[in-house]
Amino acid sequence: MTEAAPIARLRRWRARLLKVYVFHVGWLTSTCAFAATGATHATVATTLWLTLVTIPPVLIYTVIVHRACRAVDPSARSVGAGRVIFMSLFLTPLESGLVLPAKNLLVATRLLRRHGTSSGAHPEHRRRVATSGAGPPDTCTQATSELRSRFPYPDEP
Repeated sequence: MTEAAPIARLRRWRARLLKVYVFHVGWLTSTCAFAATGATHATVATTLWLTLVTIPPVLIYTVIVHRACRAVDPSARSVGAGRVIFMSLFLTPLESGLVLPAKNLLVATRLLRRHGTSSGAHPEHRRRVATSGAGPPDTCTQATSELRSRFPYPDEP
């Protein structure tokens, strides 16, 4: 197995976890909004059930991302199956569905940045941006050099 395969797998599973996590947070937000606005009990109950249905996929993808993180770096501080089960028993499922995936998303993002794929961006996309002559890195460097030439630092004593 090449070194790029675990990175590609981590990028793929991280993207899937992010999609499911955003969907779960959206349903939880809608549940809170309906409850805060005094909606009918049936509406609040329906949105709460739909939120609860999104928890198992979030927790499953959390464990999968943990395994992908550990394949890249065995000492990664991500949350595994044991902690997911433990936290789901002692916290509410809604809390464990919010906190644990966020931890693994942060760990996965740090690993991808450390291995040269900033924020999980696909290498082909980064190559196109770098060779196009546009984009934040080139523009910022040019702007910084222009400002430094116009406004030099005062001489230090």
